[in-house]
Amino acid sequence: MFRLTRLVHFTAEASPAERAAVAASLQRISEHLLVAPTLPGVHNGGDLIAQFRFADEAHWKATEPRLAAVLDGPSVAHVDSVFHAAGSAEAKAPRLEGGVYRALFLSIDSGTEPGVVERFEAEMRAMPRYIAPIANCRLGRVMHAGGARRWTHVWEQEYASLADLTGPYMTHPYHWAWVDRWFDAECPQRIVDPLLCHSFCALRRSVLA
Repeated sequence: MFRLTRLVHFTAEASPAERAAVAASLQRISEHLLVAPTLPGVHNGGDLIAQFRFADEAHWKATEPRLAAVLDGPSVAHVDSVFHAAGSAEAKAPRLEGGVYRALFLSIDSGTEPGVVERFEAEMRAMPRYIAPIANCRLGRVMHAGGARRWTHVWEQEYASLADLTGPYMTHPYHWAWVDRWFDAECPQRIVDPLLCHSFCALRRSVLA
């Protein structure tokens, strides 16, 4: 299976009705898993998160004209997009309901040695071992990207509450004292472009588990 996640940025002039119409049109596409407005506090995260599930790449490409017809309208200013193989998720709470979904789009510097990338990926995937509030998560390598950067990875997580994301996750020592070195411009081990998409929304039920 494959996933497509898009972060939709509306124009400043887009009315609530226009925004709702775009969301409703995306929800009418049968492959959708999640279409929800972002919550306050996102960074380059857009105004709407839309995620879709596809059997294969051909299925996605066949659906793309319908997506483009919705997102090419005058109310949409910009879209960041990642398409990737779904792979297996670390699922500690497969029946999670009423939580929060978070997606981080990131771009690793071109020319980074494959072994370094693999070490980065392993440390990202290890986060739920140390950071208990991560209910479900998955790190994906991006196959097709669109938007502000050549996105290479998407780091998806689910939490029981927004407080779990903004508090224990962000402030955990494993996060800021270990993983952050890959992102910190002042650290010689930095490999991640400083422009990130940090986006999150309310979740009816798990889309990762």
